[in-house]
Amino acid sequence: MDCSNQKLSAQKLNRVRIAAIFLFGPHRALAPDFINKLTLETIKNAFRSKARRFHPDLQTNQAPDLLEKNRQWFIKVKESYEILKEFVTCQTFEPEPAIIRQKKIIAIGGAKGGIGKSTFTANLGVFLAAQGHRTVMVDLDLGGANLHLYLGKTFVKKCINDYFNRTVLSLGDLIMPTKFGPLLIGGDSSQLGSANISFSSKMKLIKSLRDMDVDYVIIDLGSNTSFNMLDFFLAADSHLVVTTCEPASYLEAYNFIKVGLLRRLNRLFGEESADAGKKNHALQALIHEATMSTNGAKAKNIPALLERVKARHPDYLPLLQKALEAYQPFLVVNQVIDVQDVAPIVKRIQDVSKKMLAIRVRYLGALPYLEGVKRSTMELVPEVARNSRGTMAQRMAVMSKEL
Repeated sequence: MDCSNQKLSAQKLNRVRIAAIFLFGPHRALAPDFINKLTLETIKNAFRSKARRFHPDLQTNQAPDLLEKNRQWFIKVKESYEILKEFVTCQTFEPEPAIIRQKKIIAIGGAKGGIGKSTFTANLGVFLAAQGHRTVMVDLDLGGANLHLYLGKTFVKKCINDYFNRTVLSLGDLIMPTKFGPLLIGGDSSQLGSANISFSSKMKLIKSLRDMDVDYVIIDLGSNTSFNMLDFFLAADSHLVVTTCEPASYLEAYNFIKVGLLRRLNRLFGEESADAGKKNHALQALIHEATMSTNGAKAKNIPALLERVKARHPDYLPLLQKALEAYQPFLVVNQVIDVQDVAPIVKRIQDVSKKMLAIRVRYLGALPYLEGVKRSTMELVPEVARNSRGTMAQRMAVMSKEL
């Protein structure tokens, strides 16, 4: 397969579109951006479906003329599969030319353990680094740091605790290379009280992360809703929440999204906020009462809070609405066994978030349960490094374009 020429001519692009029509039908194939969102797994599934319908070995009881017609269709389907497979492989994994871009901080959280969050984080970082982006991964799971294991390191000499304890001069002194591409700032949960840091230390770290001269800073967070975790989550440019299809997991995912929003609103005028200079003590008290009160004054949902603000502080209503519009976390569904389980879960979280929290939750994508991922985790090798054209890498390619 020759991927040397990434730019498709009009003739080649038309060939790809025709192949997509054979495999997916004209309604789907001609939809805007459908071709650019194709993955190898999607193409394989479509081919299997068509093959079961037209493969001559599976149609032995049919009349000869119909059998020949199906044989011709199968040939076209097989050719279409090969065309699309080559297109997706080249299109997805040919390194992009270097571009000037603004640094982006990506925080990855989830309020439940055992959902593959660190595995996802490691693979995303390795994929972005493989595309030529300067990527630093930061383990801020202060109570259970293990991101270094997923990047092939059994231990770290220096970690984030050295920054908090001031045994290193700067955050840059903690950066270490990994053999899979991204740089790493490791964590350490062996030190008693490592999860307990002062507010000033937290703000200093956030500023240092923002000042790093890289393309991406990817933060792996702990599976809890402490103020530390929430503040690190909110400090990012992109907020990713990982869940699985298990009820306990997606309910906790919604809860993580919810408490993240409540923390954001209660820190609306905090020193880390761009709106710190607009502080209104009465509004701050109203927000706290409506979201944190235990005396019966708590608002039943965020729309109810907006009504209170509209009635008492109408001039500040746009500020609150702006904060809600800015908080649009991404949802990632991991370890999927049956793809049909995904849509109802995503819709439920999106609908409840819109109704109760007045926010939009964006769906980033789903990752299937893969035995290869389990094996790569045990061998301390990220799946995208082991199989750069596999399902995990395909999904990372699609997701990274949305971030």
